[in-house]
Amino acid sequence: MSLFARLSKVSRQQKLQLFARLMQPTPAMRVLDLGGETNPGGDRTLQFIDTYAWRDKITAVNLSSAHIATIQSHYPEIDARVGDARQLPWPDKYFDVVYSNAVIEHVGDFERQRQMAKEVMRVGKRWFVTTPNRWYPYEFHLRLPLVTWLPGSLYLSAARMVQYNHVKRCYQFGNAKPTGLRLLDGRQMRTLFPQSRIIKQRVTFWPETLIAVGGDGVY
Repeated sequence: MSLFARLSKVSRQQKLQLFARLMQPTPAMRVLDLGGETNPGGDRTLQFIDTYAWRDKITAVNLSSAHIATIQSHYPEIDARVGDARQLPWPDKYFDVVYSNAVIEHVGDFERQRQMAKEVMRVGKRWFVTTPNRWYPYEFHLRLPLVTWLPGSLYLSAARMVQYNHVKRCYQFGNAKPTGLRLLDGRQMRTLFPQSRIIKQRVTFWPETLIAVGGDGVY
């Protein structure tokens, strides 16, 4: 296992442990997993769906029909459906908890991220939303050092010149396909999730992850 994979594994496990400690889930709680995925053929300690004790209480939403089909195949008790995190069909405060791991940085520009955040806080009584910290000196999607320290959105221009292909496991150079990635910092997360606690999670020497935790009874 590469260093990046080991760090990612520890980070994911820490987030799941923190979720359990702060949200204190019970068998009666309805949980929405925005961007839900499962890893049935691999490490079963990394995805929320694979580790949660009461899967019949999970609703999973993902834009990818392939991810949804995989969830339905392995966990038919889960209400898994294709959907957009910016437009959710449920009434206000329908879910006891909304969980979303590393999704909001992929939905588009800041206005689209704001739309997702509003929907999270609308349908959830409480929420636990994670995203990579823009100011971490290494970007794990792109696998490039310091690139996100460029001002404004210049790091996205740099990313189009060199990207890491996670399927081929190599770097690609030239005018690459846009990543659709828009990273956030702590100030922006506070703007998106007002009256929420922004936790800076650290595995290494610097916080790699920002987590917005808020709602009823969360301090």
